[in-house]
Amino acid sequence: MDDQKKATLDEIADGVQTLPQALQAAGSEGDCGVHFFSRSGTVESHTYSELYRDSRSLASVLIADYHLRPGDSVALIMSTSYDLVRALFAVLMARATPTCLPTPRLGRMADYQGATAAMLQAAGAKLVLTEANSVKNLTNIVAAVSPAPALAAVSEIVAPDAPEAVAASASEDEVALADELALEDELALEDELALIQFSSGTTVAPKPVALTHKNILSNTRSILASFPGDIREQSGCSWLPLHHDMGLIGGLFAAVVARGDMTFLRPEDFIARPGAWLRALSQSKASICPAPNFALQICIDRVRDEELAELDLSHWKIALIGAETVREPTLRRFYERFESTGFRYESFTPVYGLAEATLAVTFSDVERAPSGVRVDRESLGRGEIHLAHDDAHGVDVVSVGRPLSGIDLELRDESGHVLGEDRVGRIFVRGDCVMAGYFRRPDATAAAVQDGWLNTGDLGFIHQDELFIYGRERDIIILNGRNHDPQTIEFAIDQVPGLDHDRSAAVPIDDPDRGTESFVVLVEKEKGQAPGGLDALAQTAREAIIAETGLLPELVAVLATGRLPRTTSGKIKRGAARSQFLAGELELLAESRRS
Repeated sequence: MDDQKKATLDEIADGVQTLPQALQAAGSEGDCGVHFFSRSGTVESHTYSELYRDSRSLASVLIADYHLRPGDSVALIMSTSYDLVRALFAVLMARATPTCLPTPRLGRMADYQGATAAMLQAAGAKLVLTEANSVKNLTNIVAAVSPAPALAAVSEIVAPDAPEAVAASASEDEVALADELALEDELALEDELALIQFSSGTTVAPKPVALTHKNILSNTRSILASFPGDIREQSGCSWLPLHHDMGLIGGLFAAVVARGDMTFLRPEDFIARPGAWLRALSQSKASICPAPNFALQICIDRVRDEELAELDLSHWKIALIGAETVREPTLRRFYERFESTGFRYESFTPVYGLAEATLAVTFSDVERAPSGVRVDRESLGRGEIHLAHDDAHGVDVVSVGRPLSGIDLELRDESGHVLGEDRVGRIFVRGDCVMAGYFRRPDATAAAVQDGWLNTGDLGFIHQDELFIYGRERDIIILNGRNHDPQTIEFAIDQVPGLDHDRSAAVPIDDPDRGTESFVVLVEKEKGQAPGGLDALAQTAREAIIAETGLLPELVAVLATGRLPRTTSGKIKRGAARSQFLAGELELLAESRRS
């Protein structure tokens, strides 16, 4: 790191130990702030100074009228908006602990109700803040929690013009606490709980990850240190929901800490019109934007030719690609599709992280084209890494780079011994970014973190000092004593038209007839694909899997669009899919079985 960058990072860190302090510092410098881009192209902008003032004002009302106390848990169930952001910082300023949760999904309301009630219970929420049009949908969910939290629409909370003007009904203690806010006496300490962030829940139910101010500020500063040039000249853009760690910490909090502009697009607007995301990027001239692999594929498939002429993506210098497996073919197709807009392949920056490490663990070298290796399939199954000498026996894996500053990383075998290069093992992480623990779950915390080292539950290997991910330990399929990453099997059906390639799950099953374990592949049909001809699709998918991997699936089944269980961020939950399949809860529209 050069001296100028270090000086800049030291300056933005000076005197800042909490997120409210970071916002106050950002508000005292320039006119940067948060911007909300609508699907129609209009932009609503608020400076950090305005956000700080509005959040403090709302904090005083939460203390006085809703009796919010330091340490209380507050759930925010709102779509991306200024109301959500100011409510989030208001809760932090009251020294309460926010947790952002997904908004109601009317199409799958039954699943949503159960999952949300469970998360509110796990977080011990005292108050739920939401939007006026969501109150009705949340009433029954809140009632299912014990004790039931209060429920309020942020837009209907009238905040005073000044934090000193608290409600007349407030007690002397509440007035005193609000006065302390008004005097800008920052009470929170860096080791105080700042956020409950739920894990993705791809293999188990989402867990409440407890993060301190120190966790978050340490990780965001490590992220910023990896960016080239003056970080104050960078700006960001994101459509990722703020209940997702990549959207909240990598988007909002990192921008506030850096004191730079941040443009948001609502996730539902991206899903409805993927081109709106690229227009927001183009119009804001943002240089940094995160995205999961599937978002790139959606743009490839759905952004129209006539939209390309309106886009300028030459400013997008850092495309942080993470949250799920990074696939080189998708990167290449996106680049080829949008090269005419000025987008550079070198902008792709594959990354790796998880909520239990706050967010980011490793980054690829920024401004260097993504790199990867083709690994011999047989050696990979044995837990060893040998480069493939021909396409027929190779698996392509993309590098996710090296650990960020302040983060240590080790790979260990099942006995806990540290592995060297070119050996597949469990990924362990240590640093100030490692969570304080799972909220109110000491046993789960003790199982995940020992001597400061976090067991990520992910498998990977190090090759030439760079990390490569090889799936989740719980998802691995073991056949004849060899390990197989389910994603490698799922990728084999990419070229089968009529199937949704991002909505498939390869899951293990017992094969009592052969005395071993086998696997099945469940894949959704492409939206709009007619039921006719699905049997042929299942057979074609089966043949593609055998040809690409050499493995024989017990069953390949085609399901209706949207049928596979997934996390709130859209990732397939293989464990839940397996359970539903074994319980006979999945309707198989077509199938191809092992003869």
